[in-house]
Amino acid sequence: MALTHVHRAKTARSGSIFLLWDESHFWAILLWRCLAAWDVPLRLVRAREIAAGLLRDQPPAALFVPGGWARFKAEALGTSGMRAVDTYLRTGGVYVGLCGGAGLALPDNHGLAVCPLCRKPMSQRLPNFSGSMICKSLRGHPLVPESIDPRIDLPVWWPSQFALPPPAASRSCSGMPPEIDVLASYIRPGPDFWVSDLALEQIAEQERCSWERLYGINLNPELLRDEPCIVTGPANDGRYILSYAHLETPGAPAANSWLGHMLSFLLGQPPHLSENLEAPAWNLALTPVLWEDPYLTRIAGHLEAIINLGIRHFLLFWRHPWLLGWRRGIPGFVLTTLYSQTQTIRSLPPHASTEIFWARHRQDTEVLVQEFRRKMEAYLIAERLVMQRTPSSPEGSACDEVQNQRRELIGRFPGYGGLFGRIANQLDDLVWRQAVSATKTTSSTSPCT
Repeated sequence: MALTHVHRAKTARSGSIFLLWDESHFWAILLWRCLAAWDVPLRLVRAREIAAGLLRDQPPAALFVPGGWARFKAEALGTSGMRAVDTYLRTGGVYVGLCGGAGLALPDNHGLAVCPLCRKPMSQRLPNFSGSMICKSLRGHPLVPESIDPRIDLPVWWPSQFALPPPAASRSCSGMPPEIDVLASYIRPGPDFWVSDLALEQIAEQERCSWERLYGINLNPELLRDEPCIVTGPANDGRYILSYAHLETPGAPAANSWLGHMLSFLLGQPPHLSENLEAPAWNLALTPVLWEDPYLTRIAGHLEAIINLGIRHFLLFWRHPWLLGWRRGIPGFVLTTLYSQTQTIRSLPPHASTEIFWARHRQDTEVLVQEFRRKMEAYLIAERLVMQRTPSSPEGSACDEVQNQRRELIGRFPGYGGLFGRIANQLDDLVWRQAVSATKTTSSTSPCT
């Protein structure tokens, strides 16, 4: 449990946090909004910068990696980038991975392997769960606030699950490698807990077997009991903190306060300064517009039209003001991503670099979005008809013809691609430029002022 080597290492490091932007899309925005609102001394970095030696030349207090597909993050870093992260940890750095960023730290799928835990096989998981989980916190650990409730409500958004590594010579009585501290473990679902598109608290236990037969997946939340949610351990002379809970989630004050405590610890700030920190509220539909650009206005209109059509046909709904909910098989998160990107861009004043970049790409991007709208609306209507006969799944539609439409729109599962991938990556570059211009990087700034 001793973390003294982290404090020693920090003396030679900058007093700032690096946030790895690549292959995070929505999740990068969510984390950036939170850290920027708290005035955390922050630098948004790209994988190519890490591969070129940024962590060696300007080592941060910690490297934060948001959610997203871990496999794509590894590809973005490449061999040089992965080696650079490993070297940073070997020399005392700190890696903080949230959800997909936690997955990148594991040995699976050619990950960083800074943590010996693995991903639990899909057949043994509770798949596609999201919302609120009541968790047990590890009291007395330096990374756990003293004021935290021993049973804390943490938000999770479709995470994987940790699994023990292959048998080793030395294990604790719980089976966990002794060098790993489990900071939080799952106890039971909270009030906003879903598996796929089922609000589980409203389904009686005796009815779950019928739903499991229909959906073909595990629905029993007991599969999560005592499973690790947040873990930490040594990585050479450095340390990793891996969380399948999204501590940056709006409307989750206990989780936000815990994230603030971790930031205070990593930046050498008094821990009491992080109390009562909350992530900023986020209402995508009511986002104030500071960049009045006609192309962006029309793009937002196209996305809103798709969302409204989905809502009218009972395929989509607003689960939170910042997050769509969707019927099983409908790519609602794709629409959340594109809409959040567009609204984030519009919410920030333009700068010279963003205006030059956008002038080169705005016409092509609008054409792609127009095509995406036409095909997505046709797909949603077709999927509605299919659902009346046979339920679809996150992997694909129950109808081959509709499945082909889906692949053209969003690519193959797992992962992403298609028209969505082209648009999301184009908008991601613009969000990046806007966010970099708006981000404070002064190393003397406290995360809690």
